[in-house]
Formats: sequence, structure tokens, C-alpha cells
Amino acid sequence: MSGWKELFREHILARGEAYYYGGAVQELHKTEQGYHAVVEGTEDYEVDIGMNEGRVHEMYCSCPYAEDGNHCKHMAAVLFEIEEQNEEGLLTEETCPNDPEKEVEAIIESIPEKELRSFVKMIASQDSEICNKLMTRYSAKIDEKQMDRLKQGVDQLVGQYSDRSGYVDYRNALDFCWTLENYLEDKADILIERKNYRQAFELTNYVFKTIGKMEMDDSDGGTAQVANVCYDKWKEILENCSEDEKNEMFSWFKSHLSCGYVIDYMEDYMEDFLINEFRSREMSEEKLKYLDERIEKQTASTDCGSTWSAHYGYENNIVKRLELMELLDFSAETIREYRREHWRFSAVRELEIQENLDNGNLDEAIRILQESKILDKGYPGLVAWYSDQLISIYETRSDKEAYKKELLYYVFECPQNNLVHIYKLKAVCTDKEWDKYKEEILKSPGSYSIRYPFMEKEGMYERMLECLKKETFIYNLDKYEKVLKKKFPEQVRDMYISYLYYESERTSNRTRYRELMKYLKKIQRYPGGKEKASEIAKNWRAVYYRRKAMMDEMRKAGFDAV
Repeated sequence: MSGWKELFREHILARGEAYYYGGAVQELHKTEQGYHAVVEGTEDYEVDIGMNEGRVHEMYCSCPYAEDGNHCKHMAAVLFEIEEQNEEGLLTEETCPNDPEKEVEAIIESIPEKELRSFVKMIASQDSEICNKLMTRYSAKIDEKQMDRLKQGVDQLVGQYSDRSGYVDYRNALDFCWTLENYLEDKADILIERKNYRQAFELTNYVFKTIGKMEMDDSDGGTAQVANVCYDKWKEILENCSEDEKNEMFSWFKSHLSCGYVIDYMEDYMEDFLINEFRSREMSEEKLKYLDERIEKQTASTDCGSTWSAHYGYENNIVKRLELMELLDFSAETIREYRREHWRFSAVRELEIQENLDNGNLDEAIRILQESKILDKGYPGLVAWYSDQLISIYETRSDKEAYKKELLYYVFECPQNNLVHIYKLKAVCTDKEWDKYKEEILKSPGSYSIRYPFMEKEGMYERMLECLKKETFIYNLDKYEKVLKKKFPEQVRDMYISYLYYESERTSNRTRYRELMKYLKKIQRYPGGKEKASEIAKNWRAVYYRRKAMMDEMRKAGFDAV
């Protein structure tokens, strides 16, 4: 069984693993199509996993989250259980592990009703969590007092996992986040099931605010995990609540952005939800205004800014604005006019370029690309992209003159990250032209990052060696040592020797001493290297005899002879 973890979003997978470790998977057995299990949650959910040649090809769960085609935590929990039991050889068709739930059920059925009620009262009075769960599920009305109890449950978890100053350290962070997440899942699901959407929204917001202001060592990413659960709860509530409740939610998100409700990066989740999940016409029009405010702030820039989405990554503001205009059935002429008014933004021109390329309007695409090279001249990355697009068009058209001209522009005016366009240029040059361009490429500031690969490909080894001699760092010498050692063994050896003397004056910790010993051993493999390495070691012992760590590393490396 392989590749199944890739089917789940990261936080869903983590929640499924928590359910698996908590023993929530019951009645697991093989079927003709794959596997069947029951997973304990707010209620028991039926899960079926279809398998084909060792890979998951179909999954079903009876929970509400999976009804929309989502892969849920219950599916993930079952797959974790399947993986473990398969490794231990426990699963065979129609086999089923012990089911403690049935035993408990049998005991409960045998208890007289009066005794059972008395027992429930007793454990509810002793356990605030059980009391809270009973009140949430069975009280006639979820009033303000009950909401306070639910919030106090969140506060109790904070107190349980944090120190006196309210800080959650690394050892407790992940457990805290998982427990908080499970608390929200449990209580909010009951509220949603009872159609108490306002209360479910209020509790979710309280959990979001709690995690969004928490002082915590979040090395394992637990904050994002809980935030994603909150996002999913918001979404579930929005999909089921009334229009009035949707409007209230929309107003809440608008009013709680940029007001310090949570730490700044956590606001991204709220902004993401506001922009991507509210889809009524009125709300979409409100979002237009919101995006316009962001776009118009970028008056002097070719970049109209981006909106971060926790689910979709960075989304360009103006592209998002144009998508909303289409969703709201703006006329094609109005959309065209909007694009013209915002032509200064590169994202608008990139849309036009791509549309013209898709429609085969190459002359118009060329015109916009050439114009964009001028408009965005202060942005080298954009200019390089425009030039690359032009090269592709001219190559497709077999326009040799324009193709060569644009290659010259790209090679000498744009930063070079690889040799692709350089060797496209070589292919259309005469030998005399190439000799001239080759020297210009090496002198061009934009070609600095590719000069050594270029010299290697051109066989300019002496030139490479001379450049390396001027460098203080050893990285490039190490990278090209293999090819240079064959041609210039003594010179390369002496460069390493110079490096060792230079670094020994500046090095003062054991890790770096250990590195120096590696290079000292490397020198021994060169002609006359053993004698040179001995001389260096002798010098170090005389000059740096007080550096105990250095002397110790020399002894370990075998350079302790007098």
C-alpha cells in the first residue's frame, strides 16, 4: 500500500493520525473491494476504502465533511490502521479486532434506567468536560451561560499546556494544538448538528483568537493546523446557515481584519476566507471595493500586490478583481476598459499576452511584449520573461533576424541563470562573432552567476584557473577541482595551500579545524603533496601550539608527527 498520504491535506492527515493513535478505528476488516471500518467521532462514521493493486482508488465516509467529495480525517485514520495491521499480518478477510465498544454497549443496556441516570449525574459532576458535552448536546437552548462554559473549556486547555506566563513550550505545543483542535471538532460539530450556527461560529472564532494570539514554540506548525480546522469549520457553517447568518459572518470578517484580533500572519486566514468563500452578488461587490483599495495603493508600481490565501497561495489582486468582474457578469467592454485603465500593472499585460498567444495573435503579443520591456525596465525578472517569450515567438516564426536580435538582447541585457539562451545565440553566430560575444559574456555583470559553467563548456580552463586564484572562498575551486586537477595539478595544489594558510589565521573553533584537516589530507593526494602537507602541519604546530582543539584535530587526522 503506497502513495495514500498524498491524497490528504497536511492538517487532515495529522488529525487522522491523532484519531488512529487515540484508538478511534473500530471493526476494521477486509472486504472484496478493500476494507471497511467504523471510526468513533462526534458520532460513529462508516468508512470504506477501495483498493486496486495495492493503491487506494476509492474512499467513502458517512461524515458531513466527506459528503462534498473531501478526503476526511476518518479515512486517514483507517488507512493508518490498515498500514499498521498489514505490517503485523493481522488483517485477513472477514477478520475483526476486538470491539470494546460492543462490550460497553452491552453493559450500558443492562443498567437500570434510574441507576444509569444517577451514574451519568455523578460523572458529569466530577468531569467538567463530560458536563460540557452533555450541556452542549442536550440542553434545550445554547445560551450565553453555556457559551461561557465552552470558552472556559478552551481556557482550561491553555492553562493545562502553558507555563505560569502563558507560554507553551516545544514539548507541549503539538499536543496542545491537537487537543485544542479535537475540542473544537467535538463541540462545534454538535452545535452544527443542532443547527446552532451562530454559536458554532462564536466558538470557532474564540479558538481561532486563542491560537492566533498564543505565545508558543510553534516549530511543528501546530498553529497552522488549528487555523486550518477553524477555516474548515467556518466553511461548514457558511454552507449550512441562513442568509442572515451569512451576512453576519461577512460583517464579522470585514470588521475583524487589521484590528489586532490575531497576530498579523494569522489574519491571512481571515482575509483568505473573506475573499474566497463569500460568493453572493452583494458580498462579491463588497470584495471588489476591498480589492480596489489594495490595488489603488500601488500607484507608482508595476506590481498591484497580492492577497495571501492559506489554501491557494499568493493571488494577484488585479487578477482576482477581474475574475470577480466576470463572476458578476460585467460586460466584455467594461472588463476591457478596466484593463486599459490599469495597463501599468504587469499582471494585466501578462493576461493580454497569454490570451493573444492562445488565440494565435502573435503580432499583438509581440507588440505588448516589446511595450512591456520598456514599461517594466526597472524589473529585470519581468523583462527577462518578456524577452524569453519574444525569443520563443520568433523561433516559431523562423524570423531569423528578429530571433538573433532578441537573443543578443536577452544575453547582454538580462540576468543569466543558465546557458540555454547563450548557446542558442552561439548556434546562429559565425565563429568570428562568437569569439567576440564570448569575451563580452564573460565581462557582462548579468553573466556573473554562469561564468564558471560557461568557461568549462568552452574549455577555457586557464581562464577559469586565473579567476579562481582571485577568489577568497573555496566553493568554486572544490566544484571544478576534478577537471582542473588533471590539467594543472601543481597550481590547484598551491591554491589549496594558500587557502589553508589564509583560513588558519582566522579559524577558532573545532568544526572549522576539522574542515581544515580535510583539505590538508586532500593536498596529500597531489604531486609533492605529502611533503607540502607535512610542512603546513609543522608550521601549525609551531605557530598555533596553544590552540588545544586544533592540535587535537591534527592528531586525529594523523598529523601529530614531529
